[in-house]
Amino acid sequence: MSMEQASAWSQLRGHQGQRDHFHAVLAAGRLGHAYLLVGPEGIGKRRFAHCLATCLLCPNTDPGVLEACNTCPSCKQIAAGSHPDLLEVGLPDGKNIVPISLLVGDRDSRGRAGLCYELSLSPMESTRRVAILDSADHLERDGYSALLKTLEEPPPHSVMILIAGSEADIRDTIRSRCQLVRFSPLPTSDVAELLVETGATEDPAAADEAAELADGSMVTAMLMLNPEMRTLREALFRHLARLPLDPLPMTEEVVAAWEALSKDSHSKRINATWVARFAIEFYQSVLRFLAGADQSSAVPEVSALCKKLAVGDLGTIDRIAAMLDRCFAAERDPMANVMLPLALEAFIDDLAKTSRIGNA
Repeated sequence: MSMEQASAWSQLRGHQGQRDHFHAVLAAGRLGHAYLLVGPEGIGKRRFAHCLATCLLCPNTDPGVLEACNTCPSCKQIAAGSHPDLLEVGLPDGKNIVPISLLVGDRDSRGRAGLCYELSLSPMESTRRVAILDSADHLERDGYSALLKTLEEPPPHSVMILIAGSEADIRDTIRSRCQLVRFSPLPTSDVAELLVETGATEDPAAADEAAELADGSMVTAMLMLNPEMRTLREALFRHLARLPLDPLPMTEEVVAAWEALSKDSHSKRINATWVARFAIEFYQSVLRFLAGADQSSAVPEVSALCKKLAVGDLGTIDRIAAMLDRCFAAERDPMANVMLPLALEAFIDDLAKTSRIGNA
Protein backbone atom coordinates (compact mmCIF):
# COMPACT_ATOMS: atom_id res chain seq x y z
CA MET A 1 0.00 0.00 0.00
CA SER A 2 1.39 3.40 -0.97
CA MET A 3 2.01 6.23 1.47
CA GLU A 4 -0.77 8.20 -0.19
CA GLN A 5 -3.23 5.36 0.37
CA ALA A 6 -2.19 4.98 4.00
CA SER A 7 -2.57 8.66 4.84
CA ALA A 8 -6.06 8.35 6.39
CA TRP A 9 -4.44 6.92 9.52
CA SER A 10 -0.89 8.17 9.07
CA GLN A 11 -1.12 11.06 11.56
CA LEU A 12 -2.77 8.94 14.25
CA ARG A 13 -0.55 7.47 16.95
CA GLY A 14 -1.51 4.47 19.06
CA HIS A 15 -5.02 3.01 19.40
CA GLN A 16 -4.32 -0.02 17.22
CA GLY A 17 -6.63 -2.13 19.38
CA GLN A 18 -9.53 0.22 18.72
CA ARG A 19 -8.78 0.17 15.02
CA ASP A 20 -8.70 -3.63 15.08
CA HIS A 21 -12.09 -3.60 16.81
CA PHE A 22 -13.74 -1.65 14.00
CA HIS A 23 -11.94 -3.74 11.42
CA ALA A 24 -13.54 -6.86 12.94
CA VAL A 25 -16.94 -5.17 13.15
CA LEU A 26 -16.91 -4.18 9.48
CA ALA A 27 -15.53 -7.53 8.35
CA ALA A 28 -18.39 -9.28 10.15
CA GLY A 29 -21.00 -6.85 8.81
CA ARG A 30 -22.03 -5.78 12.32
CA LEU A 31 -21.57 -2.02 12.18
CA GLY A 32 -23.72 -0.39 14.84
CA HIS A 33 -25.69 2.85 14.56
CA ALA A 34 -23.94 4.66 17.45
CA TYR A 35 -20.53 4.54 19.13
CA LEU A 36 -19.20 6.36 22.19
CA LEU A 37 -15.43 6.98 22.15
CA VAL A 38 -14.17 7.82 25.63
CA GLY A 39 -10.74 8.64 26.98
CA PRO A 40 -8.56 11.51 28.26
CA GLU A 41 -8.41 14.76 26.34
CA GLY A 42 -5.73 15.22 23.72
CA ILE A 43 -5.03 11.57 22.82
CA GLY A 44 -6.48 11.52 19.29
CA LYS A 45 -10.12 10.44 19.72
CA ARG A 46 -11.41 13.04 17.28
CA ARG A 47 -8.75 12.22 14.71
CA PHE A 48 -9.62 8.53 15.11
CA ALA A 49 -13.31 9.32 14.56
CA HIS A 50 -12.44 11.29 11.43
CA CYS A 51 -10.29 8.45 10.06
CA LEU A 52 -13.08 5.97 10.77
CA ALA A 53 -15.64 8.21 9.06
CA THR A 54 -13.38 8.42 6.01
CA CYS A 55 -13.31 4.63 5.81
CA LEU A 56 -17.08 4.39 6.26
CA LEU A 57 -17.78 6.89 3.48
CA CYS A 58 -15.12 5.86 0.96
CA PRO A 59 -16.64 3.55 -1.71
CA ASN A 60 -13.25 1.85 -2.17
CA THR A 61 -12.45 1.09 1.46
CA ASP A 62 -10.52 -2.15 1.83
CA PRO A 63 -12.35 -4.01 4.63
CA GLY A 64 -9.38 -6.32 5.03
CA VAL A 65 -7.26 -3.52 6.51
CA LEU A 66 -9.87 -0.83 7.25
CA GLU A 67 -8.23 1.60 4.85
CA ALA A 68 -9.81 4.21 2.61
CA CYS A 69 -8.36 4.70 -0.86
CA ASN A 70 -7.59 8.41 -0.26
CA THR A 71 -7.86 9.11 -4.00
CA CYS A 72 -11.58 8.99 -4.84
CA PRO A 73 -13.81 12.11 -4.89
CA SER A 74 -15.31 11.10 -1.53
CA CYS A 75 -11.92 10.97 0.20
CA LYS A 76 -10.86 14.26 -1.36
CA GLN A 77 -14.09 15.93 -0.21
CA ILE A 78 -13.54 14.68 3.33
CA ALA A 79 -9.97 16.00 3.30
CA ALA A 80 -11.31 19.37 2.13
CA GLY A 81 -14.06 19.38 4.77
CA SER A 82 -16.82 19.46 2.18
CA HIS A 83 -18.33 15.96 2.10
CA PRO A 84 -22.13 16.33 2.33
CA ASP A 85 -22.55 13.04 4.22
CA LEU A 86 -20.02 13.79 6.96
CA LEU A 87 -21.52 15.92 9.73
CA GLU A 88 -19.36 17.31 12.55
CA VAL A 89 -20.31 19.28 15.67
CA GLY A 90 -18.28 20.18 18.76
CA LEU A 91 -17.70 22.94 21.28
CA PRO A 92 -17.61 26.38 19.64
CA ASP A 93 -14.48 28.42 20.41
CA GLY A 94 -14.64 29.97 23.85
CA LYS A 95 -17.68 27.94 24.90
CA ASN A 96 -18.08 25.24 27.54
CA ILE A 97 -21.46 23.92 26.36
CA VAL A 98 -22.52 22.58 22.96
CA PRO A 99 -25.51 24.80 22.06
CA ILE A 100 -28.82 23.06 21.37
CA SER A 101 -29.00 24.97 18.06
CA LEU A 102 -26.13 22.88 16.68
CA LEU A 103 -28.20 19.75 17.20
CA VAL A 104 -31.72 20.81 16.21
CA GLY A 105 -31.43 24.34 14.81
CA ASP A 106 -32.19 27.72 16.34
CA ARG A 107 -35.68 28.91 17.30
CA ASP A 108 -36.59 29.85 13.75
CA SER A 109 -35.45 26.53 12.28
CA ARG A 110 -36.00 24.18 15.24
CA GLY A 111 -36.32 20.62 13.97
CA ARG A 112 -35.35 21.63 10.43
CA ALA A 113 -31.62 22.14 10.92
CA GLY A 114 -28.75 20.93 13.05
CA LEU A 115 -26.89 17.66 13.40
CA CYS A 116 -29.86 15.46 14.36
CA TYR A 117 -31.95 16.76 11.46
CA GLU A 118 -29.12 16.49 8.94
CA LEU A 119 -28.43 12.92 10.00
CA SER A 120 -32.06 11.99 9.32
CA LEU A 121 -31.76 12.95 5.63
CA SER A 122 -30.89 10.41 2.96
CA PRO A 123 -27.23 10.12 1.96
CA MET A 124 -26.34 12.44 -0.89
CA GLU A 125 -23.21 10.78 -2.29
CA SER A 126 -22.31 7.79 -0.12
CA THR A 127 -24.25 4.77 1.07
CA ARG A 128 -24.55 6.20 4.59
CA ARG A 129 -24.31 9.41 6.60
CA VAL A 130 -21.81 9.74 9.46
CA ALA A 131 -22.15 12.25 12.30
CA ILE A 132 -19.33 13.09 14.73
CA LEU A 133 -20.40 14.79 17.96
CA ASP A 134 -17.32 15.93 19.88
CA SER A 135 -17.64 16.94 23.54
CA ALA A 136 -20.79 14.87 23.94
CA ASP A 137 -20.30 15.25 27.69
CA HIS A 138 -20.85 19.02 27.35
CA LEU A 139 -24.47 19.17 26.19
CA GLU A 140 -27.34 21.22 27.53
CA ARG A 141 -30.26 19.32 29.06
CA ASP A 142 -32.35 19.88 25.93
CA GLY A 143 -29.38 18.74 23.88
CA TYR A 144 -29.37 15.39 25.65
CA SER A 145 -33.09 15.05 24.97
CA ALA A 146 -32.63 15.74 21.25
CA LEU A 147 -29.71 13.34 21.05
CA LEU A 148 -31.65 10.63 22.89
CA LYS A 149 -34.52 10.86 20.41
CA THR A 150 -32.11 10.35 17.52
CA LEU A 151 -30.44 7.39 19.23
CA GLU A 152 -33.80 5.79 20.08
CA GLU A 153 -34.96 6.06 16.48
CA PRO A 154 -31.73 5.98 14.46
CA PRO A 155 -32.19 7.01 10.83
CA PRO A 156 -31.47 4.24 8.32
CA HIS A 157 -28.03 4.28 6.73
CA SER A 158 -26.59 6.42 9.51
CA VAL A 159 -23.74 6.11 12.01
CA MET A 160 -23.26 8.49 14.94
CA ILE A 161 -19.89 8.76 16.70
CA LEU A 162 -19.92 10.48 20.09
CA ILE A 163 -16.67 11.62 21.71
CA ALA A 164 -16.30 12.28 25.43
CA GLY A 165 -13.63 12.55 28.09
CA SER A 166 -15.42 10.24 30.50
CA GLU A 167 -18.34 7.85 30.21
CA ALA A 168 -19.35 8.88 33.74
CA ASP A 169 -20.43 12.28 32.38
CA ILE A 170 -22.66 10.76 29.71
CA ARG A 171 -26.22 10.14 30.81
CA ASP A 172 -27.15 6.49 31.24
CA THR A 173 -29.92 6.81 28.65
CA ILE A 174 -27.35 7.95 26.07
CA ARG A 175 -24.58 5.56 27.08
CA SER A 176 -26.85 2.51 26.99
CA ARG A 177 -27.76 3.19 23.36
CA CYS A 178 -24.15 3.38 22.17
CA GLN A 179 -21.40 0.83 21.80
CA LEU A 180 -18.61 1.92 24.14
CA VAL A 181 -15.03 2.11 22.87
CA ARG A 182 -12.42 3.13 25.45
CA PHE A 183 -9.15 4.89 24.59
CA SER A 184 -5.97 5.03 26.67
CA PRO A 185 -3.35 7.79 26.98
CA LEU A 186 -0.64 7.89 24.33
CA PRO A 187 2.84 6.51 25.04
CA THR A 188 5.21 9.23 26.21
CA SER A 189 7.54 8.61 23.26
CA ASP A 190 4.68 9.22 20.79
CA VAL A 191 3.76 12.48 22.49
CA ALA A 192 7.36 13.72 22.35
CA GLU A 193 7.68 12.84 18.67
CA LEU A 194 4.37 14.53 17.83
CA LEU A 195 5.42 17.74 19.59
CA VAL A 196 8.40 18.00 17.25
CA GLU A 197 6.56 16.78 14.14
CA THR A 198 3.72 19.27 14.57
CA GLY A 199 6.11 22.16 15.13
CA ALA A 200 5.09 22.79 18.73
CA THR A 201 8.79 22.87 19.56
CA GLU A 202 12.04 22.36 17.67
CA ASP A 203 13.86 21.25 20.81
CA PRO A 204 13.72 17.45 21.31
CA ALA A 205 14.80 17.82 24.94
CA ALA A 206 11.92 20.24 25.64
CA ALA A 207 9.55 17.84 23.87
CA ASP A 208 10.74 14.94 26.02
CA GLU A 209 10.31 16.98 29.21
CA ALA A 210 6.82 18.16 28.28
CA ALA A 211 5.78 14.66 27.22
CA GLU A 212 6.93 13.21 30.55
CA LEU A 213 4.57 15.61 32.33
CA ALA A 214 1.61 15.12 29.99
CA ASP A 215 0.40 11.66 31.04
CA GLY A 216 -0.28 10.71 27.42
CA SER A 217 -2.16 13.86 26.34
CA MET A 218 -1.02 16.06 23.45
CA VAL A 219 -3.15 18.96 24.69
CA THR A 220 -1.46 18.85 28.10
CA ALA A 221 1.98 18.38 26.54
CA MET A 222 1.62 21.54 24.47
CA LEU A 223 0.60 23.46 27.58
CA MET A 224 3.60 22.06 29.44
CA LEU A 225 5.90 23.78 26.97
CA ASN A 226 4.91 26.99 28.80
CA PRO A 227 6.95 27.08 32.05
CA GLU A 228 4.38 29.19 33.90
CA MET A 229 1.52 26.86 32.94
CA ARG A 230 3.67 23.98 34.11
CA THR A 231 4.17 25.72 37.45
CA LEU A 232 0.40 26.12 37.85
CA ARG A 233 -0.25 22.44 37.13
CA GLU A 234 2.55 21.27 39.41
CA ALA A 235 1.30 23.45 42.27
CA LEU A 236 -2.21 22.10 41.88
CA PHE A 237 -1.06 18.46 41.62
CA ARG A 238 1.12 18.71 44.73
CA HIS A 239 -1.94 19.55 46.78
CA LEU A 240 -4.34 17.17 45.02
CA ALA A 241 -1.96 14.32 45.93
CA ARG A 242 -2.95 14.79 49.58
CA LEU A 243 -6.17 13.45 51.07
CA PRO A 244 -7.89 15.18 52.66
CA LEU A 245 -7.01 18.48 51.00
CA ASP A 246 -5.81 21.46 53.02
CA PRO A 247 -7.58 24.43 51.38
CA LEU A 248 -5.62 27.36 52.83
CA PRO A 249 -2.10 26.60 51.56
CA MET A 250 -3.57 25.09 48.40
CA THR A 251 -5.51 28.26 47.61
CA GLU A 252 -2.52 30.48 48.32
CA GLU A 253 -0.14 28.55 46.06
CA VAL A 254 -2.54 27.80 43.21
CA VAL A 255 -3.94 31.34 43.01
CA ALA A 256 -0.42 32.78 43.07
CA ALA A 257 0.63 30.53 40.17
CA TRP A 258 -2.56 31.40 38.28
CA GLU A 259 -2.03 35.14 38.72
CA ALA A 260 1.60 34.88 37.55
CA LEU A 261 0.41 33.12 34.38
CA SER A 262 -2.59 35.33 33.57
CA LYS A 263 -1.78 38.70 32.01
CA ASP A 264 -5.27 40.02 31.16
CA SER A 265 -8.93 39.33 31.94
CA HIS A 266 -9.38 37.01 28.97
CA SER A 267 -6.38 34.83 29.79
CA LYS A 268 -7.36 34.83 33.47
CA ARG A 269 -10.72 33.28 32.63
CA ILE A 270 -9.19 30.72 30.27
CA ASN A 271 -6.53 29.74 32.79
CA ALA A 272 -9.09 29.47 35.59
CA THR A 273 -10.85 26.89 33.43
CA TRP A 274 -7.54 25.07 33.04
CA VAL A 275 -7.28 24.76 36.82
CA ALA A 276 -10.50 22.73 36.68
CA ARG A 277 -9.32 20.76 33.64
CA PHE A 278 -6.02 19.85 35.27
CA ALA A 279 -7.94 18.65 38.33
CA ILE A 280 -10.17 16.58 36.02
CA GLU A 281 -7.07 15.04 34.44
CA PHE A 282 -5.68 14.20 37.88
CA TYR A 283 -8.82 12.59 39.28
CA GLN A 284 -9.59 10.68 36.09
CA SER A 285 -6.14 9.09 36.34
CA VAL A 286 -6.80 8.20 39.98
CA LEU A 287 -10.18 6.65 39.14
CA ARG A 288 -8.61 4.55 36.38
CA PHE A 289 -6.21 3.21 39.01
CA LEU A 290 -8.95 2.53 41.56
CA ALA A 291 -11.02 0.72 38.95
CA GLY A 292 -8.05 -1.50 38.13
CA ALA A 293 -7.83 -0.21 34.55
CA ASP A 294 -4.46 1.54 34.84
CA GLN A 295 -1.86 0.61 37.45
CA SER A 296 0.73 3.20 36.48
CA SER A 297 0.94 6.91 35.71
CA ALA A 298 3.69 9.08 34.30
CA VAL A 299 2.64 11.85 36.72
CA PRO A 300 4.51 11.47 40.05
CA GLU A 301 1.77 13.11 42.12
CA VAL A 302 -0.88 10.74 40.74
CA SER A 303 1.36 7.76 41.46
CA ALA A 304 2.05 9.03 44.98
CA LEU A 305 -1.64 9.28 45.83
CA CYS A 306 -2.49 5.95 44.21
CA LYS A 307 0.09 4.18 46.37
CA LYS A 308 -1.94 5.21 49.41
CA LEU A 309 -5.27 3.98 47.99
CA ALA A 310 -6.73 0.51 47.61
CA VAL A 311 -7.90 -0.73 44.22
CA GLY A 312 -11.64 -1.43 44.29
CA ASP A 313 -12.36 0.49 47.52
CA LEU A 314 -15.91 1.67 46.80
CA GLY A 315 -15.84 4.39 49.47
CA THR A 316 -12.71 5.95 48.04
CA ILE A 317 -14.03 5.61 44.49
CA ASP A 318 -17.23 7.43 45.49
CA ARG A 319 -15.23 10.21 47.15
CA ILE A 320 -12.90 10.73 44.18
CA ALA A 321 -15.88 10.58 41.80
CA ALA A 322 -17.64 13.30 43.81
CA MET A 323 -14.52 15.48 43.61
CA LEU A 324 -14.36 14.85 39.86
CA ASP A 325 -18.00 15.92 39.51
CA ARG A 326 -17.16 19.21 41.24
CA CYS A 327 -14.28 19.74 38.80
CA PHE A 328 -16.54 19.15 35.80
CA ALA A 329 -19.06 21.65 37.21
CA ALA A 330 -16.31 24.26 37.53
CA GLU A 331 -15.11 23.61 33.99
CA ARG A 332 -18.58 24.00 32.50
CA ASP A 333 -19.38 27.20 34.43
CA PRO A 334 -16.04 29.01 34.42
CA MET A 335 -16.82 31.48 37.18
CA ALA A 336 -18.41 33.99 34.84
CA ASN A 337 -20.24 36.20 37.27
CA VAL A 338 -17.86 36.55 40.21
CA MET A 339 -14.33 37.71 40.86
CA LEU A 340 -12.06 34.93 39.64
CA PRO A 341 -9.74 34.70 42.68
CA LEU A 342 -12.80 34.26 44.90
CA ALA A 343 -14.21 31.68 42.49
CA LEU A 344 -10.97 29.70 42.57
CA GLU A 345 -10.97 29.88 46.35
CA ALA A 346 -14.57 28.59 46.48
CA PHE A 347 -13.71 25.78 44.05
CA ILE A 348 -10.74 24.65 46.15
CA ASP A 349 -12.77 24.91 49.36
CA ASP A 350 -15.51 22.73 47.85
CA LEU A 351 -12.93 20.14 46.81
CA ALA A 352 -11.46 20.13 50.30
CA LYS A 353 -14.88 19.60 51.90
CA THR A 354 -15.64 16.75 49.51
CA SER A 355 -12.24 15.18 50.18
CA ARG A 356 -13.20 14.80 53.85
CA ILE A 357 -16.38 12.82 53.16
CA GLY A 358 -16.11 9.46 54.90
CA ASN A 359 -13.01 10.49 56.88
CA ALA A 360 -13.02 10.24 60.60
